[in-house]
Amino acid sequence: MMSTFNPSLEQGPIVQAKYTSNNIITLAWNMPESLEAEAIYLSASPEFDENNSTPLEVQIKPVGASFTRTPLPGRSYYHVKFNDGSVTTVTDRMIHTDGVVNFRDMGGYHTEDGRTTRWGMLLRSADLHELSEQDLKTADALGIDWICDLRSDFEVASRPSPAIGKAINTNIPFMAEASPQEMQKIGLDLNAGYKAMILNTNKCSLILHELLTEDRGTSLFHCAAGKDRTGVVCALILLTLGVPREVVIEDYELTNLAIDGLLQRFLSGNNKDHIDQLPEEMKKDWNGEVPEMMKAAFIRASLEAIDDNYGSFENYLHKGLGITEEERIQLKNKYLV
Repeated sequence: MMSTFNPSLEQGPIVQAKYTSNNIITLAWNMPESLEAEAIYLSASPEFDENNSTPLEVQIKPVGASFTRTPLPGRSYYHVKFNDGSVTTVTDRMIHTDGVVNFRDMGGYHTEDGRTTRWGMLLRSADLHELSEQDLKTADALGIDWICDLRSDFEVASRPSPAIGKAINTNIPFMAEASPQEMQKIGLDLNAGYKAMILNTNKCSLILHELLTEDRGTSLFHCAAGKDRTGVVCALILLTLGVPREVVIEDYELTNLAIDGLLQRFLSGNNKDHIDQLPEEMKKDWNGEVPEMMKAAFIRASLEAIDDNYGSFENYLHKGLGITEEERIQLKNKYLV
Protein backbone atom coordinates (compact mmCIF):
# COMPACT_ATOMS: atom_id res chain seq x y z
CA MET A 1 0.00 0.00 0.00
CA MET A 2 1.23 3.50 -0.81
CA SER A 3 0.40 7.02 0.11
CA THR A 4 -2.39 8.83 -1.71
CA PHE A 5 -1.83 12.29 -3.18
CA ASN A 6 -3.83 15.05 -1.53
CA PRO A 7 -3.79 18.15 -3.77
CA SER A 8 -5.11 20.51 -1.09
CA LEU A 9 -2.04 20.11 1.14
CA GLU A 10 1.69 20.01 0.65
CA GLN A 11 2.49 16.38 -0.02
CA GLY A 12 4.70 14.70 2.57
CA PRO A 13 7.20 11.88 2.02
CA ILE A 14 6.08 8.57 0.56
CA VAL A 15 4.65 6.32 3.27
CA GLN A 16 4.50 2.56 2.83
CA ALA A 17 2.09 0.37 4.79
CA LYS A 18 2.38 -3.28 5.75
CA TYR A 19 -0.14 -5.51 7.50
CA THR A 20 0.82 -8.18 10.00
CA SER A 21 -1.06 -10.56 12.26
CA ASN A 22 -3.13 -9.44 15.25
CA ASN A 23 -4.56 -6.55 13.21
CA ILE A 24 -1.31 -4.56 13.28
CA ILE A 25 -0.48 -2.03 10.57
CA THR A 26 2.99 -0.54 10.13
CA LEU A 27 3.49 2.80 8.39
CA ALA A 28 7.09 3.33 7.26
CA TRP A 29 8.84 6.29 5.67
CA ASN A 30 12.31 7.34 4.57
CA MET A 31 13.08 11.06 4.80
CA PRO A 32 15.79 13.62 5.68
CA GLU A 33 16.78 13.88 9.35
CA SER A 34 15.37 17.41 9.47
CA LEU A 35 11.89 16.04 8.80
CA GLU A 36 9.87 14.34 11.54
CA ALA A 37 6.42 12.81 11.74
CA GLU A 38 4.44 14.67 14.40
CA ALA A 39 1.13 12.84 14.44
CA ILE A 40 -1.00 10.19 12.74
CA TYR A 41 -4.72 10.74 12.26
CA LEU A 42 -7.56 8.39 11.29
CA SER A 43 -10.53 9.52 9.22
CA ALA A 44 -13.18 8.31 6.81
CA SER A 45 -12.09 10.81 4.14
CA PRO A 46 -9.06 10.83 1.84
CA GLU A 47 -8.93 14.60 2.29
CA PHE A 48 -7.21 15.53 5.56
CA ASP A 49 -9.21 17.79 7.85
CA GLU A 50 -7.72 17.93 11.32
CA ASN A 51 -11.06 18.90 12.85
CA ASN A 52 -12.74 15.79 11.43
CA SER A 53 -9.91 13.35 12.05
CA THR A 54 -9.03 11.34 15.14
CA PRO A 55 -5.44 11.62 16.40
CA LEU A 56 -4.05 8.20 17.23
CA GLU A 57 -2.10 7.55 20.39
CA VAL A 58 0.85 5.73 18.85
CA GLN A 59 4.58 5.71 19.38
CA ILE A 60 6.16 7.43 16.37
CA LYS A 61 9.75 6.49 15.58
CA PRO A 62 12.07 8.19 13.08
CA VAL A 63 11.39 5.48 10.48
CA GLY A 64 7.72 4.78 11.11
CA ALA A 65 5.03 3.57 13.50
CA SER A 66 3.20 0.31 14.22
CA PHE A 67 -0.21 0.18 15.85
CA THR A 68 -3.47 -1.76 16.04
CA ARG A 69 -5.93 -0.88 13.31
CA THR A 70 -9.20 0.69 14.43
CA PRO A 71 -11.19 0.51 11.19
CA LEU A 72 -14.14 2.77 10.50
CA PRO A 73 -17.21 1.47 8.65
CA GLY A 74 -16.27 1.19 5.00
CA ARG A 75 -12.99 2.85 4.11
CA SER A 76 -10.38 4.21 6.50
CA TYR A 77 -7.54 6.63 5.81
CA TYR A 78 -4.41 7.38 7.82
CA HIS A 79 -2.97 10.90 7.60
CA VAL A 80 0.66 11.32 8.66
CA LYS A 81 1.45 14.93 9.55
CA PHE A 82 5.09 16.07 9.42
CA ASN A 83 6.83 18.95 11.17
CA ASP A 84 7.06 21.04 7.99
CA GLY A 85 3.26 21.07 7.72
CA SER A 86 3.07 18.48 4.94
CA VAL A 87 0.68 15.54 5.16
CA THR A 88 0.76 12.12 3.57
CA THR A 89 -2.49 10.17 3.32
CA VAL A 90 -2.48 6.37 3.27
CA THR A 91 -5.52 4.38 2.16
CA ASP A 92 -6.32 1.35 4.30
CA ARG A 93 -6.53 -1.58 1.92
CA MET A 94 -9.08 -3.35 4.12
CA ILE A 95 -12.74 -2.38 3.76
CA HIS A 96 -14.68 -2.90 6.97
CA THR A 97 -18.24 -4.25 7.02
CA ASP A 98 -20.16 -6.24 9.62
CA GLY A 99 -21.33 -8.93 7.23
CA VAL A 100 -18.45 -9.51 4.79
CA VAL A 101 -14.99 -10.72 5.71
CA ASN A 102 -11.78 -10.55 3.69
CA PHE A 103 -13.01 -7.43 1.87
CA ARG A 104 -10.18 -5.42 0.38
CA ASP A 105 -8.91 -3.18 -2.40
CA MET A 106 -6.15 -4.16 -4.84
CA GLY A 107 -5.09 -0.56 -5.46
CA GLY A 108 -1.69 0.94 -4.75
CA TYR A 109 0.51 -1.88 -6.05
CA HIS A 110 3.56 -0.87 -8.08
CA THR A 111 3.93 -2.50 -11.49
CA GLU A 112 7.08 -3.41 -13.37
CA ASP A 113 6.62 -0.48 -15.77
CA GLY A 114 6.60 2.07 -12.92
CA ARG A 115 2.86 2.60 -12.70
CA THR A 116 0.45 1.76 -9.86
CA THR A 117 -2.86 -0.10 -9.70
CA ARG A 118 -5.74 2.32 -9.28
CA TRP A 119 -7.50 2.51 -5.95
CA GLY A 120 -11.19 1.69 -5.89
CA MET A 121 -11.39 -0.20 -9.18
CA LEU A 122 -10.46 -3.80 -8.31
CA LEU A 123 -12.01 -5.19 -5.13
CA ARG A 124 -12.16 -8.69 -3.64
CA SER A 125 -14.06 -10.32 -0.79
CA ALA A 126 -15.78 -13.36 0.65
CA ASP A 127 -19.45 -13.94 -0.22
CA LEU A 128 -21.92 -11.07 0.24
CA HIS A 129 -24.85 -12.98 1.70
CA GLU A 130 -24.65 -11.43 5.19
CA LEU A 131 -24.39 -7.76 4.22
CA SER A 132 -26.41 -5.67 6.68
CA GLU A 133 -28.45 -2.61 5.71
CA GLN A 134 -25.54 -0.39 6.76
CA ASP A 135 -23.13 -2.64 4.85
CA LEU A 136 -25.24 -2.24 1.72
CA LYS A 137 -24.91 1.53 2.01
CA THR A 138 -21.16 1.14 2.46
CA ALA A 139 -20.92 -1.16 -0.55
CA ASP A 140 -23.09 1.13 -2.67
CA ALA A 141 -20.78 4.04 -1.86
CA LEU A 142 -17.91 2.10 -3.43
CA GLY A 143 -19.53 2.61 -6.83
CA ILE A 144 -19.33 -1.03 -7.84
CA ASP A 145 -20.30 -1.60 -11.49
CA TRP A 146 -19.71 -5.33 -11.79
CA ILE A 147 -19.74 -8.20 -9.29
CA CYS A 148 -18.08 -11.40 -10.47
CA ASP A 149 -19.36 -14.29 -8.34
CA LEU A 150 -17.06 -17.29 -8.77
CA ARG A 151 -19.18 -19.72 -6.73
CA SER A 152 -21.05 -22.79 -7.93
CA ASP A 153 -24.78 -22.73 -8.65
CA PHE A 154 -25.37 -24.63 -5.39
CA GLU A 155 -23.39 -22.07 -3.37
CA VAL A 156 -25.25 -19.17 -4.96
CA ALA A 157 -28.61 -20.78 -4.19
CA SER A 158 -27.57 -21.51 -0.59
CA ARG A 159 -26.20 -18.04 0.13
CA PRO A 160 -27.57 -15.60 -2.48
CA SER A 161 -26.07 -12.14 -2.83
CA PRO A 162 -28.20 -9.02 -2.29
CA ALA A 163 -28.46 -6.34 -4.95
CA ILE A 164 -25.85 -3.58 -4.51
CA GLY A 165 -26.71 -0.26 -6.11
CA LYS A 166 -26.21 -0.26 -9.87
CA ALA A 167 -23.90 -3.28 -9.88
CA ILE A 168 -24.44 -6.05 -12.43
CA ASN A 169 -23.99 -9.42 -10.73
CA THR A 170 -22.54 -12.14 -12.98
CA ASN A 171 -22.09 -15.72 -11.84
CA ILE A 172 -19.03 -17.36 -13.41
CA PRO A 173 -18.72 -20.74 -11.63
CA PHE A 174 -14.98 -21.14 -11.69
CA MET A 175 -14.75 -24.89 -11.14
CA ALA A 176 -18.18 -25.94 -12.42
CA GLU A 177 -16.68 -28.28 -15.02
CA ALA A 178 -14.77 -30.34 -12.46
CA SER A 179 -16.10 -33.84 -11.88
CA PRO A 180 -16.84 -35.07 -8.32
CA GLN A 181 -13.64 -37.12 -8.51
CA GLU A 182 -11.64 -34.06 -9.52
CA MET A 183 -13.19 -31.98 -6.73
CA GLN A 184 -12.31 -34.67 -4.18
CA LYS A 185 -8.74 -34.65 -5.46
CA ILE A 186 -8.64 -30.87 -5.19
CA GLY A 187 -9.90 -31.06 -1.61
CA LEU A 188 -7.12 -33.45 -0.67
CA ASP A 189 -4.43 -31.70 -2.69
CA LEU A 190 -4.83 -27.94 -2.89
CA ASN A 191 -1.67 -27.68 -4.99
CA ALA A 192 -3.51 -29.65 -7.68
CA GLY A 193 -6.58 -27.48 -7.18
CA TYR A 194 -4.71 -24.25 -7.69
CA LYS A 195 -3.01 -25.61 -10.79
CA ALA A 196 -6.37 -26.69 -12.19
CA MET A 197 -7.87 -23.26 -11.57
CA ILE A 198 -5.17 -21.24 -13.33
CA LEU A 199 -5.29 -23.73 -16.23
CA ASN A 200 -9.05 -23.21 -16.54
CA THR A 201 -8.24 -21.01 -19.50
CA ASN A 202 -11.79 -20.53 -20.76
CA LYS A 203 -12.93 -18.93 -17.51
CA CYS A 204 -9.72 -16.96 -17.02
CA SER A 205 -9.99 -15.56 -20.54
CA LEU A 206 -13.67 -14.69 -20.04
CA ILE A 207 -12.95 -12.73 -16.86
CA LEU A 208 -10.14 -10.68 -18.41
CA HIS A 209 -12.28 -9.87 -21.44
CA GLU A 210 -15.14 -8.81 -19.12
CA LEU A 211 -12.77 -6.29 -17.52
CA LEU A 212 -12.35 -4.67 -20.92
CA THR A 213 -16.04 -3.68 -21.04
CA GLU A 214 -16.02 0.07 -21.61
CA ASP A 215 -18.72 1.16 -19.16
CA ARG A 216 -17.39 -1.07 -16.38
CA GLY A 217 -15.33 0.81 -13.79
CA THR A 218 -15.18 -0.74 -10.34
CA SER A 219 -15.31 -4.55 -10.19
CA LEU A 220 -15.68 -6.86 -7.18
CA PHE A 221 -14.55 -10.49 -7.28
CA HIS A 222 -15.67 -13.00 -4.69
CA CYS A 223 -16.25 -16.67 -4.00
CA ALA A 224 -17.20 -18.19 -0.64
CA ALA A 225 -14.19 -17.18 1.46
CA GLY A 226 -12.46 -14.85 -1.00
CA LYS A 227 -9.41 -17.09 -0.77
CA ASP A 228 -8.93 -19.85 -3.35
CA ARG A 229 -10.96 -19.07 -6.47
CA THR A 230 -10.83 -15.35 -5.79
CA GLY A 231 -7.13 -15.64 -4.96
CA VAL A 232 -6.32 -17.24 -8.31
CA VAL A 233 -8.46 -14.81 -10.33
CA CYS A 234 -7.01 -11.76 -8.57
CA ALA A 235 -3.48 -13.08 -9.01
CA LEU A 236 -4.23 -13.44 -12.73
CA ILE A 237 -5.48 -9.86 -12.94
CA LEU A 238 -2.54 -8.38 -11.04
CA LEU A 239 -0.01 -10.34 -13.11
CA THR A 240 -1.73 -9.18 -16.31
CA LEU A 241 -1.35 -5.59 -15.11
CA GLY A 242 2.36 -6.15 -14.49
CA VAL A 243 2.45 -6.46 -10.69
CA PRO A 244 5.56 -8.51 -9.71
CA ARG A 245 4.97 -12.09 -8.62
CA GLU A 246 6.22 -11.63 -5.07
CA VAL A 247 3.82 -8.72 -4.57
CA VAL A 248 0.97 -10.84 -5.97
CA ILE A 249 1.85 -13.54 -3.43
CA GLU A 250 1.85 -10.95 -0.63
CA ASP A 251 -1.63 -9.85 -1.69
CA TYR A 252 -2.81 -13.45 -1.59
CA GLU A 253 -1.43 -13.91 1.92
CA LEU A 254 -3.45 -10.96 3.24
CA THR A 255 -6.32 -13.43 3.53
CA ASN A 256 -4.52 -14.69 6.65
CA LEU A 257 -5.57 -11.45 8.37
CA ALA A 258 -9.20 -12.52 7.98
CA ILE A 259 -8.63 -16.03 9.30
CA ASP A 260 -10.67 -15.58 12.49
CA GLY A 261 -13.72 -14.33 10.64
CA LEU A 262 -13.41 -17.01 7.97
CA LEU A 263 -13.14 -19.82 10.49
CA GLN A 264 -16.08 -18.50 12.51
CA ARG A 265 -18.20 -18.41 9.37
CA PHE A 266 -17.10 -21.85 8.23
CA LEU A 267 -17.76 -23.39 11.63
CA SER A 268 -21.19 -21.80 12.03
CA GLY A 269 -24.60 -23.11 11.01
CA ASN A 270 -24.77 -25.82 8.38
CA ASN A 271 -21.06 -25.51 7.68
CA LYS A 272 -20.34 -27.61 10.77
CA ASP A 273 -21.60 -30.59 8.80
CA HIS A 274 -18.92 -29.94 6.19
CA ILE A 275 -16.21 -30.12 8.83
CA ASP A 276 -17.45 -33.52 9.96
CA GLN A 277 -17.32 -34.77 6.39
CA LEU A 278 -13.79 -33.55 5.72
CA PRO A 279 -11.06 -36.17 5.29
CA GLU A 280 -8.83 -36.64 8.34
CA GLU A 281 -5.93 -35.09 6.41
CA MET A 282 -7.80 -31.78 6.18
CA LYS A 283 -9.28 -31.80 9.70
CA LYS A 284 -5.76 -31.50 11.05
CA ASP A 285 -5.66 -27.91 9.80
CA TRP A 286 -8.59 -26.76 11.95
CA ASN A 287 -6.77 -26.32 15.25
CA GLY A 288 -7.20 -22.60 15.88
CA GLU A 289 -4.00 -21.70 14.02
CA VAL A 290 -3.53 -20.48 10.47
CA PRO A 291 -4.39 -23.60 8.43
CA GLU A 292 -2.02 -24.99 5.87
CA MET A 293 -4.59 -24.07 3.23
CA MET A 294 -3.76 -20.38 3.75
CA LYS A 295 -0.10 -20.77 2.87
CA ALA A 296 1.56 -19.05 -0.09
CA ALA A 297 2.66 -22.41 -1.50
CA PHE A 298 -0.74 -22.84 -3.14
CA ILE A 299 -0.71 -19.65 -5.18
CA ARG A 300 2.89 -20.47 -6.06
CA ALA A 301 1.58 -23.77 -7.44
CA SER A 302 -0.60 -21.81 -9.86
CA LEU A 303 2.37 -19.78 -11.02
CA GLU A 304 4.45 -22.93 -11.46
CA ALA A 305 1.66 -24.45 -13.56
CA ILE A 306 1.86 -21.44 -15.88
CA ASP A 307 5.62 -21.84 -16.26
CA ASP A 308 5.44 -25.62 -16.71
CA ASN A 309 2.71 -25.49 -19.35
CA TYR A 310 3.48 -22.26 -21.18
CA GLY A 311 7.05 -21.30 -20.32
CA SER A 312 6.14 -17.75 -19.28
CA PHE A 313 3.20 -15.68 -18.16
CA GLU A 314 3.25 -13.81 -21.47
CA ASN A 315 2.83 -17.05 -23.43
CA TYR A 316 0.06 -18.13 -21.08
CA LEU A 317 -1.71 -14.80 -21.52
CA HIS A 318 -1.42 -14.68 -25.31
CA LYS A 319 -1.57 -18.36 -26.31
CA GLY A 320 -3.52 -19.84 -23.41
CA LEU A 321 -6.07 -17.07 -22.82
CA GLY A 322 -6.11 -15.42 -26.23
CA ILE A 323 -5.40 -11.96 -24.78
CA THR A 324 -3.63 -9.85 -27.38
CA GLU A 325 -0.89 -7.39 -26.50
CA GLU A 326 -3.25 -4.59 -27.51
CA GLU A 327 -5.87 -5.88 -25.07
CA ARG A 328 -3.28 -6.11 -22.31
CA ILE A 329 -2.29 -2.50 -22.96
CA GLN A 330 -5.99 -1.51 -22.77
CA LEU A 331 -6.29 -3.25 -19.39
CA LYS A 332 -3.18 -1.49 -18.11
CA ASN A 333 -4.36 1.90 -19.28
CA LYS A 334 -7.71 1.33 -17.61
CA TYR A 335 -6.56 -0.02 -14.26
CA LEU A 336 -3.16 1.63 -13.78
CA VAL A 337 -2.15 5.18 -13.07
